[in-house]
Amino acid sequence: MNNSIKDKKNFSIKLFVIFACVVLFALTACDKTRFYNKTVQTPKNGWKASDTLYYTFNIQDTTQLYNFYFEVRNTSDYNKQNLYLFITAFYPNKTFSRDTAECLLAAPDGKWLGKGMGKFKDSRFLFRKGVRFRNSGEHTIAVNQAMRDENVQGIKAIGIILKHYDYGKD
Repeated sequence: MNNSIKDKKNFSIKLFVIFACVVLFALTACDKTRFYNKTVQTPKNGWKASDTLYYTFNIQDTTQLYNFYFEVRNTSDYNKQNLYLFITAFYPNKTFSRDTAECLLAAPDGKWLGKGMGKFKDSRFLFRKGVRFRNSGEHTIAVNQAMRDENVQGIKAIGIILKHYDYGKD
């Protein structure tokens, strides 16, 4: 292969990488409503009911409203239609609350509802809309799987997103 063809090929690859980085940056930087976003990987040998995933964030403005989302990354190895989660919220005043969430990952016919290619699917679920935190300070959310199986296979990660509430959207 002559040098001019090799140089053009290298230039095309570099141009594609730069373009991909710019697009990725633009997609992530434009969301000014996002207050908190953290994803925690589940253990590689499966997610046991006793394996707790933790998310900690600091609230300063107790008048701000937030939309609270869960993101689930699963593989096609997951053999259920839905995923139940136990959520425990620990507040700065040493109180806590508990709740349960259901994440519907597949249609009744078995077709995955999440986005993604190949084996991995990503799904986002609005858990609570217009949440107001009553106390400023450090808040911790603890998440456990609440399935009947002691050790769930195929759930790879759980993310939490808090977005500033935008009236009329979501």
